[in-house]
Amino acid sequence: MAEFIEQTQWKSFLEAFSKRHDSRPTRLEVVGDVGAQQQEEFLPLVGVSFESVGSAAGTVVITLGRETVQDPRRLEHFISKVKRIAPVIGSDGFEEGLAFEDEDGGKVILTFEKLPEIPEKTSDTTAYSRA
Repeated sequence: MAEFIEQTQWKSFLEAFSKRHDSRPTRLEVVGDVGAQQQEEFLPLVGVSFESVGSAAGTVVITLGRETVQDPRRLEHFISKVKRIAPVIGSDGFEEGLAFEDEDGGKVILTFEKLPEIPEKTSDTTAYSRA
């Protein structure tokens, strides 16, 4: 994991992060007393935002899913009383997600999924070749 983002930079960092990773497939896990609980898998990232004013001040909102006819799933996950935010950096040096910690010690981890590859040969192509 990389260094923590300064709180004064959360709003602008999360806006830029959301733009960089728009529509990437995700995995969302909540880590608590009973271990890591997966909340979803493969929903596209819509955005991550930080509420700095009003009754929701100090809350991060993670929005996933595009609500299409093919896949109507959508998830909004709220993390209140956020204490720390850090990018998750992979071994290749690229962002692989975000980690959040709240004031009570709870953690939420948002990571990006790799979609399954389509095999090189999916059928007998000789049946379709032209002579």
